[in-house]
Amino acid sequence: MSVNIKGLDKVLAQMEKELGTKKVNRVVNKTLDATGEVLKQKVKSAVSAYKDTGATVDEVVKSKSKKIDGINKVKVGWNGPKQRSKLVHLNEFGYTRNGKRYSPRGKGVIRNTIDEAEGTYIKNMRSGLKEIIK
Repeated sequence: MSVNIKGLDKVLAQMEKELGTKKVNRVVNKTLDATGEVLKQKVKSAVSAYKDTGATVDEVVKSKSKKIDGINKVKVGWNGPKQRSKLVHLNEFGYTRNGKRYSPRGKGVIRNTIDEAEGTYIKNMRSGLKEIIK
C-alpha cells in the first residue's frame, strides 16, 4: 500500500538545505510513524468487514519508518502465524473459481481506506513541517 504526494520532495530538499538533514529526517520519520499508526487502525476497522475469527484484524502490522532508495517509507501489511496476507489479497480483489467470478463482501475496502488516508497524511505532514519551522 502506498500514498504518493507530488511536490513534497522539492519542499523537503529545500528544508534539508536550510535546516539540515538530521532535523528534517527526524520530523519526517516521526510524522510517518504517526500517520502509519493511523492508517493501521483504519485498515483494521476496514478489514473487520469480512472478519470471521478475527485473525485478519489481529495480524495487521506497521513497520518503523525507514529510508529506502532515498525515500522515507512506512509499511502497513499483514504478518503473523495464520498468514492472512494471502486471504486479504483474495478478499480485496476477488477471485475466479471454475470459471465463475466471486466478489467477496469486503472487496475494495482496503483501497478505499488508503484513498481516504491520503488526506490524513497530508495534514500530518503539514503539522510536522510546521514543527520544523518553529
